[in-house]
Amino acid sequence: MDIKSLWGLRVQEFYRKMFRYYSIIGANVVYFFLIIGSIFIYYFNLFLQWIPPQIPVEGILSLFVTFILIQTKVRTFIKRADIVFLLPLEWKLKPYFIKSLVYSFVIDVIKLLSFITVFLSLFLKTIYLDFSILFFIVGIVAHNILMKWDEQWLENHVQFVLHRLNRFFSIYLMCYYLFKNDWIFAFVLMIVNFVYLIYFIEKNRILNWQWLIEEEESALLKNFKFINFFMDVPNLKRSFRNRRLLTMILKRCIPYSQSSTFVYLYSHLFVRYNDYFYLYLRLTVIGMLVSYAMPTNGWIFNLLILFMTGFQLIPLQHEIKQSALIYPISESQRNDSFLKFVLFVLYAQFFILYFAMFIHTSTAKIYYLVIGSLFVYIFVYFFISKRVNISGSVLKE
Repeated sequence: MDIKSLWGLRVQEFYRKMFRYYSIIGANVVYFFLIIGSIFIYYFNLFLQWIPPQIPVEGILSLFVTFILIQTKVRTFIKRADIVFLLPLEWKLKPYFIKSLVYSFVIDVIKLLSFITVFLSLFLKTIYLDFSILFFIVGIVAHNILMKWDEQWLENHVQFVLHRLNRFFSIYLMCYYLFKNDWIFAFVLMIVNFVYLIYFIEKNRILNWQWLIEEEESALLKNFKFINFFMDVPNLKRSFRNRRLLTMILKRCIPYSQSSTFVYLYSHLFVRYNDYFYLYLRLTVIGMLVSYAMPTNGWIFNLLILFMTGFQLIPLQHEIKQSALIYPISESQRNDSFLKFVLFVLYAQFFILYFAMFIHTSTAKIYYLVIGSLFVYIFVYFFISKRVNISGSVLKE
């Protein structure tokens, strides 16, 4: 294989695979994204009107930008087998990794500019955008990529924590001074950080192949986890925790009977798999915040939260191992168990959101409770029921 063409071949292979998934997602849920986008824009405008004038917008924006950049992954498209076949050729791979850094830099610039475009009205309240700010943002992105690249040479956990704190606060302070129009402070911070980074990179020339592989696998896993919310991704690795207190509560709440077997299994999968559990928590917290900020209109947004939660729980039905399907229960009973599980989870989320609205204001009227309850029931038994044992078979046929 030609080393010079290796990077291009790896990128093409990655995008062919991703295009296959995202084309199916786009063909099936394009209207879902249009609806979500429209509702988001509407509530974002309401949120802008609600923000008190004394809130430091620069600090909030800097925190958002820092959070976006701290999630950066350096995409090298390296595979596990490369540690055997490419390690002897490491001295020839400098152009390959330079292309990887440039690629990661361009992706981050696009993400950040997209963020600025979406939240442009919030920026324009206190900040005048010009090419100087965009130039500094490009510099901050480059600094962030190099800081991330440096992590491969950290020797222990203490160094990693200190490096991550340095990265977080340096990005935050540069963004803060930039949005405050204190150009000198932002420029000095950027120069100091670049001098340190260049010295550190020159000092450490040997690549950490294990770090490169783990970084690439982590980036791929993020993509596949997102795709798995819309269709089943074969052999997807998931992180989990036992959460003994919650599983103990489930054992007491779910009746010990044959008909409840798969309700029990789905409930434990939901509680133990971090992807689904944290998704549920995040969406619930977002719904509670919206109910607090916009109590009169928040109930509409809460219906959207319920829809998003239920929609993204659909792939959970395919997480049960094949060995569990040997249990003598019909497929229709398994499907009914999954629907009962989703119904319970959505009702629990709905009552949490309604209670958050109720304790904050008297506008949480009884008909909100009726509408929400009907919405959950209809959504589960008329929308999700049609997608049980279907969404996961798209790529397996």
